[in-house]
Amino acid sequence: MLILFLTRLDRYWDGKLDELRANFPEHDFVAYDNSDNPAKLLAEADLVVKGSLTAGEVELAKNLKAVVVPWTGVDGLPLRELRHRSILVANNHGNARIVAERAFALALALTGRIVELHNNMVKGMWLGRPDGKNSQWFSILGKSCAVLGMGQIGQNIASFLKAFDCRVQGFKKHISENIEGIDLLTENLEEAIEGTNLIFVALPLTAETVGMISLEILQKMKGKYLINIARGKVIDEEALYETLVDGTLAGAAIDVWYNYPTKDMPFALPSKYPIHTLPNVVMSPHVGSWSDEGNSAMVDDTIRNIVSYIVGGEFIDNVDLDLSY
Repeated sequence: MLILFLTRLDRYWDGKLDELRANFPEHDFVAYDNSDNPAKLLAEADLVVKGSLTAGEVELAKNLKAVVVPWTGVDGLPLRELRHRSILVANNHGNARIVAERAFALALALTGRIVELHNNMVKGMWLGRPDGKNSQWFSILGKSCAVLGMGQIGQNIASFLKAFDCRVQGFKKHISENIEGIDLLTENLEEAIEGTNLIFVALPLTAETVGMISLEILQKMKGKYLINIARGKVIDEEALYETLVDGTLAGAAIDVWYNYPTKDMPFALPSKYPIHTLPNVVMSPHVGSWSDEGNSAMVDDTIRNIVSYIVGGEFIDNVDLDLSY
């Protein structure tokens, strides 16, 4: 079997490929550590490790039987073409607790006005001194919160919220069982956000969830704080800007965006709307899992999926290509 690594391997992979090669000498593991251009072998590959592929690349890969995404989101793959050829896809959830921690940090920074007050102090402005006005912040303790998306990240966010004595209302598109620690679990988006103070978005990006947080839904979030660590396109871009400007939303903390830098354009604003200028927004450059712990866990889970496939022909973390997650 030819197992092709088309993702660049960072230091978290140190020694991992050597172990695979030693444990499974009957298989070929080709990566950038032993090939200048692994992609030239795509037509011969049985399994590819990569988070993004084009439909053309899948067509070229005549022997392809499986794809391993070394993180959670699979929106970079041509799922229709993979499903048509019955190609197995695995992702992993090793970063779930780390991303949930990032979501919680963003929420605390937003409701605590950390960035805003810091930036004022850099200018020598002490809001609230001496009159005590304009410096109040919003405590999360004991509040009612919605978590939209009850995968591993959403469940971890919920567990953190419980430590703050919060009521948690969860939204899941397809409920098959109860989830521990959720006070209300519903398939109704409006019911999930009703009566809440904070809303965490942890939905996968699928054809069904693109723009799911629409202007109509955002207008039902009067006075609420919105935290998005899912994908930018889950929330309607223009509607997000409008509801932040007109005061419908109390604020937003965002790690995932609509516009990203490229090799040709290394500097880029995250939205075509001037969201970055708003005082009630905390921004983060899509680094939710970028910690030593998060990266190491994703590499370890990727290796476990590869070993599982080699040994038994199945993955530990299978992606349902009909559901796109």
